[in-house]
Amino acid sequence: MLIREWITNSHCQPWHYQQYVVPKIQFHLHYHPEFELTYTRNASGLRYISGKAEAFPRFDLVLVAPNQPHSWEAAPNPDGSPQTLQVLFFRESWLRQLAESGLPELRGVCNWLGNIRHAIQFSATLAEQLAPLFDRLHESRGLERISLILELLAILYKAPDAASINSGREISLPDQRVEQALAYLSQHFARPVYLSEVAKVALTSEANLKRLFNQQLGKSFSEILAELRVIHACNLLLSSSMKIENIASQSGFPSLSNFHRIFQAYTQLTPHAFRRLRAPSRSEVAAQASLT
Repeated sequence: MLIREWITNSHCQPWHYQQYVVPKIQFHLHYHPEFELTYTRNASGLRYISGKAEAFPRFDLVLVAPNQPHSWEAAPNPDGSPQTLQVLFFRESWLRQLAESGLPELRGVCNWLGNIRHAIQFSATLAEQLAPLFDRLHESRGLERISLILELLAILYKAPDAASINSGREISLPDQRVEQALAYLSQHFARPVYLSEVAKVALTSEANLKRLFNQQLGKSFSEILAELRVIHACNLLLSSSMKIENIASQSGFPSLSNFHRIFQAYTQLTPHAFRRLRAPSRSEVAAQASLT
């Protein structure tokens, strides 16, 4: 289900920071009017931003533009070690006010932010190098934290190897009928689902729902259903030893060949290759060692 998230804090600040240390990183598809800088450590899984699903490495740093639907899903680490998620929310208007109030050095950062359509991914090397700065950000308070936020944004603004995450489509915010349809699909994608039943749930006609999907999300009904199934399959591939054919079935794909074709179209990897992104378990390491 796509959720409009409200970012709040007790001090009415134009930015908000939060850290989570969890067994596995998992947050559902949502959007909000703030920029979101998401930093994950000791985790790997699937990241979904504005219609594009990609695997993310053990050090991952991404800046998501305002009002872009996004989610992260990671499998638990085989050794049981915790995963760290640090999230910084901020508004571009805050930085522009600072730039106009005596910090003209921020104008370049503001212009850079204004040109981000969907999201920016920074290299895993830079993400790992920035770990000490993120540690300081978490430990700091008050003016020191604001200073570190500005320092971090200045570094990212100048990062030479940042890459755009672009689905090639403009994503606009869905209305209530689309949200109802997405909520229903997110609960029933693992079985055969038809446009007619989803339209009834959304209290609209099939033709109108198709039009809304194309206008609001830039996708057809079948594309949305396929993406939900691929995301679920990715989670199973990373978190279980289930057979590929069973994963295809439990994710709602009508056949194994259909699963392979659609999965590779969305991830540019075969299911077997995607599964190899997962860190090997201790038993797998022992089995491999016994062969050498």
